[in-house]
Amino acid sequence: MTTILRRLPLLLPILLSACTVPTRPAPAPPVVTPPKPQVEDVSTLPSTAHIAPTADFWATMRASFAMDDCDADPSIAQWAHTYTRIPNRFEQQINEVLPLVSYAHAAAMKEGVAGEFALLPWVESQYRHVPGGRNQPAGMWQIMPQTAHTLGLKVTKSYDERLDIALSTKAVMGMLRKYHDDLNDWRLVDIAYNAGEFGLRKTLDTKGMPPADPAIPRIPMKAVTREHLTKLLAIACVIRDPARFNVDLPGEAPAKTLQVVAVDHPQTMNQAAQQSGLSVDTLRNLNPAYRTSQATVSDSLMLPSSAATTYSLASLTGNEPTSTATPTKLATDDPPEKAPAQGERYKVRNGDTLSSIASSHSVSVKQLMQWNDLRSAKLKPGQVLILQGR
Repeated sequence: MTTILRRLPLLLPILLSACTVPTRPAPAPPVVTPPKPQVEDVSTLPSTAHIAPTADFWATMRASFAMDDCDADPSIAQWAHTYTRIPNRFEQQINEVLPLVSYAHAAAMKEGVAGEFALLPWVESQYRHVPGGRNQPAGMWQIMPQTAHTLGLKVTKSYDERLDIALSTKAVMGMLRKYHDDLNDWRLVDIAYNAGEFGLRKTLDTKGMPPADPAIPRIPMKAVTREHLTKLLAIACVIRDPARFNVDLPGEAPAKTLQVVAVDHPQTMNQAAQQSGLSVDTLRNLNPAYRTSQATVSDSLMLPSSAATTYSLASLTGNEPTSTATPTKLATDDPPEKAPAQGERYKVRNGDTLSSIASSHSVSVKQLMQWNDLRSAKLKPGQVLILQGR
């Protein structure tokens, strides 16, 4: 220590001198390409796959668009105006299918597919689960039987995987990704989806790849195929700039996000509906691949988040909702009526379920159970629930 103290006067000038040396400017940071957004696997079966919207779902969706905007071709804006001719009706339609839009968008991001293709079912079916028929397309993606075979989707008398939301969405997004890997042009991906990849490839081999402009490429195609691409760009146009069409896009309540839930024991759709607190119609609307209400469910179910919690709790406790009144419905059928609140408390009425009350008051089933010290999802008429944390 004594030696260090003796040397200190000699070291101080050196240290002070070092402080006067001019610093070099810091090197510019390297340019880093942001990674592709990672989204939870939407179709891992039979384990749970929960798709929740971001804080601003529509902004995220717009940022994922990869094709031309509203003014790239007059026909795009014309179709956008056609879709929104009655703004209130359009808003209602979007609200009804918003859980499916959100689910499809998450799947698109998982596969690295342009965000516009989450809106493809709007063009194909307006997100309706078309049952199809012999040699007819089926499901919200309108998948032909031969295409289903190519994609590995099974079609039987009791179960049609073209109508399975999770399986069909994953299969379609994988196919779109493959198309783009081959064609490197999202416009051509849509054309291939509508007209067939082999026919398009034959045209391209003869005519060559189209330039980046115009938005609707000038290559030989059927009028219906040209219109298909125009319609896809048009619905994306409305999402890009809703104010231009006098439209307010709805937000999505957490209770309405969709979730794939594993089924731990075989049961009928009627039994699953009772266990989830949903109406049979709502449950079948979310699981249209099961052809009848008596079909045996043995692998998984698609449920809204709130109903998934109720279903899982009932599975754990061995209890099932016993109410015989009308269960809660999802926006994909009719918007649920909001239950009347009594300040920060709510009195349970006939027909209420924990899921319906949670959905009506924008809280989760788990929160209601915690705040009210509930051990099961069963409710009794006249029971008073606390609606916010203590």
